[in-house]
Order: sequence, then C-alpha cells, then structure tokens
Amino acid sequence: MVNILPVASGKGGVGKSAISVNLAITLAKKGKRVILCDFDFGGANLHTLLGLKNNKAGMGNFIYRQSSTLGELIQDTGIENLQFIAGDCLFPGTANMDFFMKKKIMKDLPLLPCDYVILDLGGGTSYNILDFYLMTYNSILVTTPEITSIMNAYSFLKASAFRFFLHQFPAKGIERVRINEFVKSVSTGTESSFIALLETICAEFPETGGRAYEELLKFNPQVILNMGSSSQDLDMGRRLRSLVNSKLSIRMDFVGFIPKDSSVPLAVARRTPVCVIAPDGVFANAIDKATERILAYDYRVNENLSFDDNDLELLKSEYMSAELPEEESEQGE
Repeated sequence: MVNILPVASGKGGVGKSAISVNLAITLAKKGKRVILCDFDFGGANLHTLLGLKNNKAGMGNFIYRQSSTLGELIQDTGIENLQFIAGDCLFPGTANMDFFMKKKIMKDLPLLPCDYVILDLGGGTSYNILDFYLMTYNSILVTTPEITSIMNAYSFLKASAFRFFLHQFPAKGIERVRINEFVKSVSTGTESSFIALLETICAEFPETGGRAYEELLKFNPQVILNMGSSSQDLDMGRRLRSLVNSKLSIRMDFVGFIPKDSSVPLAVARRTPVCVIAPDGVFANAIDKATERILAYDYRVNENLSFDDNDLELLKSEYMSAELPEEESEQGE
C-alpha cells in the first residue's frame, strides 16, 4: 500500500519545504521507499533544497501530456530509498490545471512504486491545494508560533473542513445548493459559523447530512509547529487547537515541535538538506521524533488511530530535554 502524505501551510515562509524534504529523508533512512513530489505548481523550487538541477521532466510535462504517467517523471536523488518528482515551472499555467487533470494525478499517485509519497504543496487555499491536501484524513499542516501564522493555519483548516464537507454531496445535489445559499447569507452580514452550517444541513437532510458529518469526524489534520524558540510557544498551539475544536468541530493533533536551528539557513545556502549537513542537530532530532509519530498512521485508512490529548505536553518535554544551540536563526521555506 502507498501512503499519500500531503504537506501544506496557510502561508509561505514557515519552513514547509524544509520540513517536507527532511521528513522524506528521515523516512528513507528508516528503510521506507519514499518519493518526494514538488506540488507547488508554478513556483517549484524543491529541487534546490535537494541540491538537484532543474533539468529533468517534471509535473509540467505530465500536465501538458508530454508524459503519460507520473512514474516516468521519477528521478534519483543520490540518497538511498529517496526519489523525486520535480514540479517543473517552465510550463505556464500549471497551477490552474483543469478538474480532469487533477483527478488523473490523484489516480496515478497511489500507483507509484514506493511506501510513502510526500506532496510538498504550495501555500494558500486554492482549490487545487485543498483537494490534494484532502487526499488523506491525516494530512500535515506546518505553521510557526507567530500569531499571524497561527491565524493563517486556522483559516487553512477552516477552508479544508468546508471543502471536505461540501464534497460529501453530489456535484448537482440539493445539499450543495443549500450550502451555497448558507455561504451567501454569511457574506451579506448574517452571523453564522461552520458548526451552524453543519447543524443546518444535518437538520434539513438527516440521512445524507448525517453521513457527511460522520465522514467529517474522520478528518484529523496533523500539525507541525516549526521554528520554536521556547516551550511557551506551545501555548500558541493550544490556541490553534482551541479554535479548531470550538469553531470547526474537528480534531487536530500535534506531531512535531521543531526548534529554531542555525543549520537550516546554512543548509539552504549549501543546497544540502539539514538532515545531511547536521544529522545530529536539534532540527534533525526533532524531525526524527515527528517521523516516528507519523509512522504510527496509515495514510489511506485512518479511522482507528489518534494521539492522546497529552501530545502538546509530550512535545514540551522533548523540547526541554533537547540540547539547543545558544544562537538560533529562522529556518527558511
């Protein structure tokens, strides 16, 4: 079985791509066959973090039908068990692919010859990004402890939950009509919320609405809090969890708290992944712990697994026990 693991962020600059690359390397070191895919369509640069030249066929070739399968785009990275599919940005308009091409990509991803496919998605909440993010129940969201980043993470999860719920109904079904009417009423000044939407649809359509709500309960995003500078930064994580629980009625779990590490910008400058340049550093060690948690999940059927409510306390104890460098700087995306 191929595990599809999308990695997204509510905004740029939170270190999402560095997390994706080093998560892929750490999984590969643990004996998993991994294919890392650059799904930042129109702004692909993941190859630079791997130290690869952008001279191979990438997603642009597939989208413009110059390659018939995603497997034809696989290239070696020089790292054992890790392969790469570039997000070729030489073709204009790849970020605006049509619905049928998006479905074709989704159909091809589980056919790739590996244990894990990691999708490094672009930042923001375009429909294409959200749909790839929603390919699994437990996709990863990267954020930082800054208030603007936390609010962007919440906005991303809100957009994800709405689209997840909407897609439980037929494209031309009356339920979608009611959902769109609800959204329009909100935009004209009516006080409402996502939970109010759930209650409205479930009351009007008990059978289909109830099934959609049951499916929504399986949606369990995993969050990595990056660029931490103290254990108090986890309080921002608590604020995000509180918002998500109270406003969206979904569960989210923290799988990693990654401290600031001066090795990260150095690795970007040298075009060499952090886990290669500083395998024993605080960043690499924190990624390793996050990877162990991720390995506990099945990224195709995720109905029976969840973390304890003490995950933030566990991350705090890990942070406090880590040997941190005296001077730290921000990790770049």
